[in-house]
Amino acid sequence: MKTNQTVNCVNIAYIFKTSLGSINGSWTEGNVSTVKKITLPNGTQIPYVSGQSIKYQIRKAWKEMGLAEKLSEVKQAEKKAGVDFTSGEPNLYLDDDLLGYMIASTGENRRRTAVVRTSAAVGLFPFRNDRDLGTKSKEQTGGDVAAGGNIFETEIYYNYFRVNILVELDRLGVFQDFELSKANKGKIQPLNTEEKRQRLVYLLKALSHIWGGGKQSRLLTDMSPKFLAITFQNTKSPIFLETLTVTENEKLNTKAIEEVLTGNSNIIEKQFLGIQSGIFKNDIDIAKLPDLKDIQTAFTEAIEYVNGLKF
Repeated sequence: MKTNQTVNCVNIAYIFKTSLGSINGSWTEGNVSTVKKITLPNGTQIPYVSGQSIKYQIRKAWKEMGLAEKLSEVKQAEKKAGVDFTSGEPNLYLDDDLLGYMIASTGENRRRTAVVRTSAAVGLFPFRNDRDLGTKSKEQTGGDVAAGGNIFETEIYYNYFRVNILVELDRLGVFQDFELSKANKGKIQPLNTEEKRQRLVYLLKALSHIWGGGKQSRLLTDMSPKFLAITFQNTKSPIFLETLTVTENEKLNTKAIEEVLTGNSNIIEKQFLGIQSGIFKNDIDIAKLPDLKDIQTAFTEAIEYVNGLKF
C-alpha cells in the first residue's frame, strides 16, 4: 500500500433505488410530464437523472446541513434570456470551488470547471411507460365537482440507478487566474490543507443523505446510496462508471465489483465499501466483498481517512 501523499482524486460510485419516482423531468407532452430517457441501440429506453440535477441536490443538501453561508449567492442575468450565475469566488464559497461556475456579464467573462465531475445517474432497467394519474380537483373552489377536475399524468418508474462522481483533489482549493475576477487575479492563494479537507468532508456528508428531484410532494424519493464504493486513487479514472449493475431479479453484480477492485489495485490507495442490507436479493454474495461495512460506517471511515489526507 502506497502513502496517501500520492492521492490525487476520490472516486465515489453508488447505486440508489426508487420504488416509485419521477426524479428528473423532461419536456411536457400535452398533459403528461415526462422523465429524461436515453435510447439504446436496440430501441429500449432507460431513464436517467442528469449530472446537473445531482449537483443541484448536492447544493440543496448543503443548505439543509446549515451551510448556507458557505454557498455563493445566485445572481440574476442582465438579460432576460440570460443564465443566472453565482459570485464566482471559489476561495470564499464551497459550491463555487467544488461545483464550478460560468460567468458571462459586462466586464466579466470567466469560468471554473467543476472539481466534482458527476456522471448522470443512469437507470439499470428499461422504462416501462408507467404513469401516475392525477386530477386538479375543483371540490375546494366551488366548481362542477361531478364533472371532475383537470386530469394530468406523470411518467414514473421502479428502478435502480448508478452514478459515478470523480473529485479532483489536486484542483480542490487551488485557483487559476483565468477563473478569478479581474480584481483578484494574482492575489488569491490556495486554501490550506485543513480547509480542503473540510470541503471534501462536506461533500461526503451531503452524499450520505442526498434526496430530492421532481414531484417530491407526492413522490418522495431517496437518492442516497444503497451500495457504495469510495476509492482514493493516485490516477484520475472513474473506474466504476460502466460497471455497477443489478440483474433483473435484483441481485447486485458482485463479480464485476471485485474485478474493478482487483484490476485497479495499482491505482487504488484506499477503498471503502458500504451496503444497505435487504435492498438487493443476494446479501450472502455481497457479504463476501472485501472490508464491506454498512453505508454510514463506510462514509464515517472515509471521512476519518480524509482528515489524515495530505493534498
